[in-house]
Amino acid sequence: MSSIKEHRFNLCFVLAACCLFFFGCRSSENEADESDEPEEVLQLLDVEYESFQKIVGWLDRETLLVHKGDHQSHDLSTHNLFTGESNLIYEDQSYLLSVEISHNNQQILFQEVSDEGVFLNIIDLDGEISHTLSINYSGYVTLDWNSVNPELIFLSHYDYNVEEETESILVQIWDLSDNSLKQRPIASLYPHWYTSNVYVYVDELEGRHLYVGDIREENTDIIINRDVRDFFLHDDTFIGVVPSDINENLVYLFHEYPFLVGDSVITIPKVSMNNEPMKPHMTQANRNGTILGVIAEESVALEEELGSYSLQQLNFSDESTEDIVELPYDAPVSLSPDERHVLFGWRYEYIIDLRSGDMQSLINGPS
Repeated sequence: MSSIKEHRFNLCFVLAACCLFFFGCRSSENEADESDEPEEVLQLLDVEYESFQKIVGWLDRETLLVHKGDHQSHDLSTHNLFTGESNLIYEDQSYLLSVEISHNNQQILFQEVSDEGVFLNIIDLDGEISHTLSINYSGYVTLDWNSVNPELIFLSHYDYNVEEETESILVQIWDLSDNSLKQRPIASLYPHWYTSNVYVYVDELEGRHLYVGDIREENTDIIINRDVRDFFLHDDTFIGVVPSDINENLVYLFHEYPFLVGDSVITIPKVSMNNEPMKPHMTQANRNGTILGVIAEESVALEEELGSYSLQQLNFSDESTEDIVELPYDAPVSLSPDERHVLFGWRYEYIIDLRSGDMQSLINGPS
């Protein structure tokens, strides 16, 4: 009887050992597979530093839209970060000013200035023009493309009245369905679409209050918050910037998801210009996804000094921030669709690997 028990024990022991060996091999294979995964090496732009204008943004997780140009011509092209492949999309003997990528990443809207006039053009990724509109303004315009109804685009800029010698803000809506422009009385250069008809903005002329409006109604914009001085908006995510009423060196980032439904708040050092709080540069690539921000290390008045900054992840779930990497200065950021890389700089000329924290320039030349 004891020999039978011993035999069973030995059999169980052998089976257990085999299982451990099997899973150990599988684990080693998985680790080997992970280690054998080829490292993605970022490829620099093949462009002369003098002709580089800017990186417009992401077309997908590995493709950038690049704007180049000189005094003779300007062009738009794609650049693959990992293969280095570049494809020309559009080129003309003109100057390209404001450029914006559509929310589905399939179209490009840009302002073109030439001897023939000033035009807004929309092209697809093959460079074919689908819409064009003549406008009477040769300076940079602010563009905001409606993500819900892509046939509506905000166009805004300063408007100078020569006879009255006054300057005001002109906001128009470009309706692609009939190629028309309709003026909208909005006191902001930066109105943002929230739905197909509803928009929000901060009044830049009186009081700096947060307003909401509806294009289906005339002159019905209403104040919804007297404390919000600026805001970040991406899909359903709304983050309002509110000065602290307790500490003059702090501001609150109020996170609302969806809009007007209070969620949580993060306190950060105040960056100000002429005592007005400045909105930190923030980015979000996906609906309800990771939010990153360029946050000051301590309170700073920009008219006195530039300050020091770091890229931080804003975790509104537990109202905390997480340092990712120190930054050389304050500048815009843009998160990739797969949330693995961040473009940084006033021309998005740097890229940050969020896994390693490494930052490198995408162009050769002075930095």
